[in-house]
Amino acid sequence: MTPTQVASAARKDVGQLKQHVSEKHADLERICRMGNSKEGIVRSGTFTSPKGLQWVNVITATNGGTTLYPLLWYATTGGLCAMQIDAEGPAQYFQPHVLDRYLKRYLHWKAGKINAIRQFHKHNYAKVFQPDAYKNDRDSYVAVIDDGYVAGENLKNDAILHFRTFYDKMRGRQRFGHLRATITWREPMKSLTFDHVGRRDTPHAAWGRGYRLRWEQQRMAA
Repeated sequence: MTPTQVASAARKDVGQLKQHVSEKHADLERICRMGNSKEGIVRSGTFTSPKGLQWVNVITATNGGTTLYPLLWYATTGGLCAMQIDAEGPAQYFQPHVLDRYLKRYLHWKAGKINAIRQFHKHNYAKVFQPDAYKNDRDSYVAVIDDGYVAGENLKNDAILHFRTFYDKMRGRQRFGHLRATITWREPMKSLTFDHVGRRDTPHAAWGRGYRLRWEQQRMAA
């Protein structure tokens, strides 16, 4: 399957993940409503949907609401791939080279592939996206993450951010270090609103916002 086909399959399947999360983490609704989570709660987990898709999820909760960040992972002959999807904006595709470099740098395979992917997502689900002249491509973007940087290009016609490589903070300092300070924008940017213009035209400042969970809707779907 191509990344575009994987993204389509993931979006069709994500409802199953949302339902699973709403059931397993129902206590977050109470916590949010009580206003006891000003500093934020972050949880992560795994889920295999009835269709057999392998998900890793991060759920964040504050008294402002709850957000789900879904990551689909799958094995290919070239290695492990992953796809993060959001309610709006392009999907984020991590080709095998990205995960290979990250996992070799930070994680031990003895913990198992699923736990390794889970840690990758839990540490780096939140990103700040910036256009950059990576490989002199005008459609290139760098995402600043907690553990470093991922770089690739925006395939606008496919609504896919194709991330091709990972740099840790030390190795990426010379090339992308000037972007490091933008990581402080992550939370403030979430409060900005944008007109809905479709995935291909969503501004990069609105990428990566996950899915806001509305508990009443999830209960009705149960």
